[in-house]
Amino acid sequence: MNSFLRRIAPVLIVLSLSACSNGKIPLEYRFDRGDGTRYLWTIDSRTSVNSRSEQSVTTVNMVVDVHEKVSAAGGQNAILTINLTPRSLKQDGVPMRTPPPMTAKYELGPKGEILKAVTEDLAAPAASAVQLGSTLVRSRIALPPNPVGIGDEWDTPLVLDGDLGNIKLDGEGRLLGFELKGKRKLARIETKRSGNIITHQQQGGVPVRLRGVSTSNASSRLDIDNGVLYASSTRFSSQFDIASQESGKLIGNMRVILTSRLQLQR
Repeated sequence: MNSFLRRIAPVLIVLSLSACSNGKIPLEYRFDRGDGTRYLWTIDSRTSVNSRSEQSVTTVNMVVDVHEKVSAAGGQNAILTINLTPRSLKQDGVPMRTPPPMTAKYELGPKGEILKAVTEDLAAPAASAVQLGSTLVRSRIALPPNPVGIGDEWDTPLVLDGDLGNIKLDGEGRLLGFELKGKRKLARIETKRSGNIITHQQQGGVPVRLRGVSTSNASSRLDIDNGVLYASSTRFSSQFDIASQESGKLIGNMRVILTSRLQLQR
């Protein structure tokens, strides 16, 4: 009998999760205030530029160790500090020197939602961290404010304003179902977003402004009991107009296809 119970236990747990979905369950982040949470982050991108000074196609493959840690902020909203340590970098298939470790900080709302970037300076490493951190933030799940069941949807807006640019996306999240991974009970969530992005960069040594539209489709899994993102895979597609930052004159366009994969390490 004990052997039989061990065999059917996973099935019983799955059935109990499905039963919960007939009602509603809360999905929320519970950021670890101890040592934090670590992820392995893989980024694959393809960028096509067509401008007066450049016609190019560039592929980039990067693997990054991510360490997230939450700290109190003197009675104000908590701060999420994301330490990014590139492990490997390839451009057009050729290994490149990995960038130095970077740090990005974000203010959190009362339910663990990211409200805005917190930057202390805009030196080159900080600027790179903010841009890389923005991609990471867009890969996260926006969770519902109220309990949900299978098939329920909720709004997933993302608005980030900063000195390096602005992101304003609308979208919807949807609870697809549940699954087991070892002892973890996971919620499967689909997130679709679209909207506008404005950013400032250097192109050929010339400061330019990129203004465009972006769409994304993410498949994610949330550890229900621990309130932590377990895994996420997101595909972004963005189309930008390139304009001179000084004159505002249109000088070309750029298309970016990017795939971001996050996997919890511990």
